[in-house]
Amino acid sequence: MRCLIVGADGSFGGPLSLALGRLGHEVIATTRRRTPAGRDRLYLDLGEPLPDLPKVDVAVICAAMARFEECRRTPELAYRVNVAAPLELSRSLTRAGSRVILLSTSAVFDGNSPHVKENERPSPRSAYGRFKAEAEARLLELGSAVSVLRLTKVLRPGTGLLSQWIARLGEGERVRAFDDHRFCPLQMADVIDAVIAVIESKEGAIFHVSGGADVSYFDAARFLARRIGVAEDRVEAVHAVENGLDVRELLPFSSLATERLSQLTGFAPPEPFDVLRQVYAREIDAAQNLLVHEGRL
Repeated sequence: MRCLIVGADGSFGGPLSLALGRLGHEVIATTRRRTPAGRDRLYLDLGEPLPDLPKVDVAVICAAMARFEECRRTPELAYRVNVAAPLELSRSLTRAGSRVILLSTSAVFDGNSPHVKENERPSPRSAYGRFKAEAEARLLELGSAVSVLRLTKVLRPGTGLLSQWIARLGEGERVRAFDDHRFCPLQMADVIDAVIAVIESKEGAIFHVSGGADVSYFDAARFLARRIGVAEDRVEAVHAVENGLDVRELLPFSSLATERLSQLTGFAPPEPFDVLRQVYAREIDAAQNLLVHEGRL
């Protein structure tokens, strides 16, 4: 198939483009770089007027403005990037006979219950969640050519708060972590496999890809401390809202039910500590080696 990946510079678009190419699909990817390299790269910024798009079999909209705080502080830009531009793109693509897959988020739900099913009504509390819920609804109105794939939190090595904690614990420092704010971790490979399955199924529907359970940031940090070999009391529990998190962005739960994807592919949601162990294996080893080298382990 001829596939358009909107947002090749982001977390998902690059790995997805490579995976589709390895499977023999033709891939055209968009980039925010002003001078795209190669015929298979198109300049596209969702915050700007959109260009004409090539004819493709399927398009995956990976690009988004996903930071909760940025969406709250710059709502007009966030609405353009997360709702208006994807809708404009999808209208153009579906009129030309293309299928569209929108990557979305568990933040379209209020976080009060775990393992939310695909057919449950969105109930977002954060600005980001509201924008993505509206984008889902308006794109799905375009018909069966549109699918939505909601994700829980995707972890990548070398990035984010947990990587910073591993480094700090390896240097003998203490960390502070929320004990009332939870996430449901996934590996990038789980997301890529799910997107490819939805592409190849040609089924217009809402799908979920999720970890198996929610874990607090405090429990995740303690797990990392144990894996490194330092005392758990180096991790201090703190409450999220008391330490700067907007109450609308507090997530007691973020896990999703994956019935439709599991029926399609046999997907089994991974357990959270298995994901942490696999994603951060090299960083944990590096932290251990540093402690041994300095005689603190």
